[in-house]
Amino acid sequence: MNATYLSNLTPLRGIAALLTVIYHVDLFLGNGANVLIRMEDSMALSRMYLMVDFFFILSGFIMCHVYGKWFEESVNSATFKKFTIARFARVYPLHLATLLFTIVLFYISAQLGIPKNPVLQVENTGYSIVTNLLLLHSMNLHHWFSWVHASWSISTEWWAYMIFPFLVRPLMKLNALGRVMVVLLCFAGYVSIMFFFVPLVTLPPELSFFVPPAGYPKDSLNVAFQFGFLRCLFGFVLGMMMYRGFEMNWGKKVLGNGYTMLILTLGLFLSLHFAMADVITVSFFPFLLLSGAYGSKAIDRIFTNKALQRLGDWSFSIYLVHQPLLYLITNILIYTQVTNLEAPVKPDPLTSWIICIVFIALTLLVSFLTYRFLEVPARQWINRKPKTLNDSALTS
Repeated sequence: MNATYLSNLTPLRGIAALLTVIYHVDLFLGNGANVLIRMEDSMALSRMYLMVDFFFILSGFIMCHVYGKWFEESVNSATFKKFTIARFARVYPLHLATLLFTIVLFYISAQLGIPKNPVLQVENTGYSIVTNLLLLHSMNLHHWFSWVHASWSISTEWWAYMIFPFLVRPLMKLNALGRVMVVLLCFAGYVSIMFFFVPLVTLPPELSFFVPPAGYPKDSLNVAFQFGFLRCLFGFVLGMMMYRGFEMNWGKKVLGNGYTMLILTLGLFLSLHFAMADVITVSFFPFLLLSGAYGSKAIDRIFTNKALQRLGDWSFSIYLVHQPLLYLITNILIYTQVTNLEAPVKPDPLTSWIICIVFIALTLLVSFLTYRFLEVPARQWINRKPKTLNDSALTS
């Protein structure tokens, strides 16, 4: 590919993936309630589901950077096929591997007499295997998450990829007013999720104890298994618009500055800490993205750090493997009677953080292995084209 590698965006992807892991570890340790950071002290951790929205915005941005030139004049069958194969090679092998692992894990668990966890397994059926295989499990076909819960966003991203080629020309040709209107429409879409779509979310009868629907705050964007495709679409298009701004050096003098990135990061933390409406929190993401993309001496010095680059390279694996690992460890603990579903052990905050750090280390190890021996080889084989590890990190 001819696109310049935007190395500063790679660590951002890795950091967002790690924050998602910490969020899910917290839910598992606290049986749905926060133990790593008490909500009375900060609401920041309870809103980390918004890292997925950062991924959506980043994805739209990167798709334009890497593939935008392919479709800026027209969409032909040959280019569309090449693009589709490239995206399939990027997301499907690991999605399939984690799905199959989870199916086998829960099958073996059932044979061993480990009781089903209703929160984790209520939608795990033959039907949901099919929808997961077809990447349709976040297209309003279910009443709850299924199998690898985090993969709902992979489902929505896939369909965003499929419409992306047809969005490039009309969106990239817009004048300044048109671009502003599209950005405003994206945020209007976010607001419609909070006030219209969240109340429409339905649950299986076994999980009717979640109030409001699916346990979401009233000002939440956290629709996933239902209406998640809308959440993805608004973020994805917003990312495309941010890329157009990046091409035009919009706000570069202000945003391409380490102090600006620091202020934006502080603003994002405060919005999360005080649990401000999700649409306010998400509004920080496009500016952080542009600030990182523009870079500066200070930003570049931090983000080109080898460890942060590797973290970003492994981010897709981190995101998809951490939940199957959580399922595996939880079932082992139940089988060995260290804990049980009826009266789960709830560790104290210090113990919880130790467990979390150990789990992160395990997730990083497994993610390195899946990246090195599954993601990259599968991508190369499907594309029939050799790539280096750094090249493979170019796409989101």
